[in-house]
Amino acid sequence: MAKPPDRHRFPHRLWLYGLIIFLLMGTGCAKKPWTDALGENQGKEAKKVLDSMQERDGSCPSCLDGDAVVAVENHLETKVLSGYVKLMLPDSVKFIASNPLGQPLFAVATDGVKFESLNTSNRTYMAGSLRSYALLHDIAPAFLSGSWAEWLTGRIDSGKKDALTLQMDGDARGVWFSFKQKAGDQTTTSRLLIDTAKGLLLSRIIEDGKGKILAEISYTDWQKVEGCLQPGQIRMSRLSFGGQLSLKLSNVEASELCRERDFMLPVPGGYQRQLIP
Repeated sequence: MAKPPDRHRFPHRLWLYGLIIFLLMGTGCAKKPWTDALGENQGKEAKKVLDSMQERDGSCPSCLDGDAVVAVENHLETKVLSGYVKLMLPDSVKFIASNPLGQPLFAVATDGVKFESLNTSNRTYMAGSLRSYALLHDIAPAFLSGSWAEWLTGRIDSGKKDALTLQMDGDARGVWFSFKQKAGDQTTTSRLLIDTAKGLLLSRIIEDGKGKILAEISYTDWQKVEGCLQPGQIRMSRLSFGGQLSLKLSNVEASELCRERDFMLPVPGGYQRQLIP
């Protein structure tokens, strides 16, 4: 088995786990957008909306694919990648970046626990644990191991929600629903800003167990796919390691043939293998 890669030998990547991180200064502190708790009656009505949205999302297709344009920004430059993305809820994601001729440049896939990536320019294959990758590159493991397919489809989080609180938004955009979730040894707080009149998720803030913001994900340009709502524009900001990322989706379709092996990358002959425990 090959030795784990030296973190200084490979460029940091930002995008769907394998393309993560540009080095820059932190984003600093920002005023929290949630304010006072809702009254009892308001809270009951808002909770009904949340339950209805979760039920609605639970009946939607669990597998989607489409075209994607990804823009990654730091304080020095903006890089844009175009390609194909495939999602299977709650955790599986595959992204293939291509050049203007449609030839693959880079591919990354994950099931929420481990990842694989292929870089055609240097003929390198990398694979291993997301947690180990996060620790090697000073990224919060809770961020890399999150429910990315749910995050990128704008769905309401599945699973148990502990310590649910409901608060008003400082700009009167909707209601903030906050709850804790545990995955393995990671505890996170999710804060969802929901327009309760329209039943739309506007923003999602992810915090670690100590209350540090790992990311804010904003959703716009909603469209219908198989009768279900899907955001066409997704923006990730306030990233704990700096920079921001935007994703524009088009030609999104529900896929009936979605299997675990669709999120595995075949390794071409002659590629150098770099394995992370």
